[in-house]
Amino acid sequence: MNMLQYCLLLLIGLELFAISGCQNKSDHQSKSEKKSPAKVSAIPQEANLTEVELTEQAVQRLGITTAPVEKQMVGQVRSLGGEVTLPPGELAVVVAPVAGTVQLPTESTLPKPGSSVKRGRPIFRFVPLISPERLVPTPAERAQIANAKANLISLQMTADGDMQQFQEQVTAAQIALNRAEQLLSDRVGSERAVDDAKAQLALAEAGLKVAKERKQVLDRLTSDVEKESATPIDIDSPLDGIVRSLPVTLGQTVSAGTTLFEIVNLEELWIRVPVYVGLLNELKTDEPVTIKIFGDNPADTTLTATPIAAPPAADPLSSTADVYYSISNTNSRFRPGERVSVSIPTLSEAESLVIPVNALLYDMYGGTWVYTRIDEHHFRRTRVNVRRTTQDLAILESGPPVGTEVVVDGVAELFGTEFGTGK
Repeated sequence: MNMLQYCLLLLIGLELFAISGCQNKSDHQSKSEKKSPAKVSAIPQEANLTEVELTEQAVQRLGITTAPVEKQMVGQVRSLGGEVTLPPGELAVVVAPVAGTVQLPTESTLPKPGSSVKRGRPIFRFVPLISPERLVPTPAERAQIANAKANLISLQMTADGDMQQFQEQVTAAQIALNRAEQLLSDRVGSERAVDDAKAQLALAEAGLKVAKERKQVLDRLTSDVEKESATPIDIDSPLDGIVRSLPVTLGQTVSAGTTLFEIVNLEELWIRVPVYVGLLNELKTDEPVTIKIFGDNPADTTLTATPIAAPPAADPLSSTADVYYSISNTNSRFRPGERVSVSIPTLSEAESLVIPVNALLYDMYGGTWVYTRIDEHHFRRTRVNVRRTTQDLAILESGPPVGTEVVVDGVAELFGTEFGTGK
């Protein structure tokens, strides 16, 4: 073997050794990677997850407008619990004027409790028991008829007195209303006094109307007694509303004063708010309040109730005084006895971050967001904490710095673009 062959064999040996070493190293690395117990990745920040880039044409097509985040002095509110109640005069309890039998009205059906009825709809046909059904009545029937006639006379006297009393109340309420309007025109009275006088006059007129109707029915029954006949009476619903109860059945003979049915009008309800007496001077009880239903979606439309003049009431055991508000219930959203949250404005103010209320975006979990404008074409979804909202503004607990531009118009379109549901 010459020197050249010896050198070639040496080079081949070194190369084989190097290849073997690299392979062992690669195997060792693959084994070490498989043995890694965990892999930790960097968690991106929430604000960097939701950035949307639009072209100039897309910005114009979506109609995006912005407004700056501002700091303003806003009035504070106090959230208290309230109870939905029936206003006076919205519950009609119809009773039997005299002893008689309840029958089904002609060409009509008996409404079920919970069904809606209109004013004047016949509910029952009532046959007074003031004349004998047979030529020779039994002693029990004679006693019952005599008792019914005696009750009729008593009810007639009571109806006359009620009508005179309500007539005097109407006269006094009209005088009070004229005086309040004159004081207001002389700039020494208040609109609230005029409203209170109007409310008192309306209550008195409503009572007088019911008293007149009751007297007409009793006059008719008295005439029937004198004629020794008993003309059936159609008992109609006195107001529009819902049948609350029907405690009698068809064919039942009832005594005078027995409740025949109850009608309740739920179109307008009152909110009774018991307020600790030490807190009354800090609240603006003469301003509208915000009503929220417990568990309701915060994105739902805010409901507003207006203050009303109600009979003063207080509870000495809980040291609270009642404040009343009126709210429309045309969609039957509230029920008497239901508990709600009432936000009453206070006399104090504080500086807070505010944005237009239309800039708020609610996700499916109730989280609140806004889209901030980074530059002309970039928008970033940012979380905000909302303290409360008004008709125009959203007062923030925390959010973007003052001066940050937030999207007001086009929020829903940006949200759809971000999740691929927009056009």
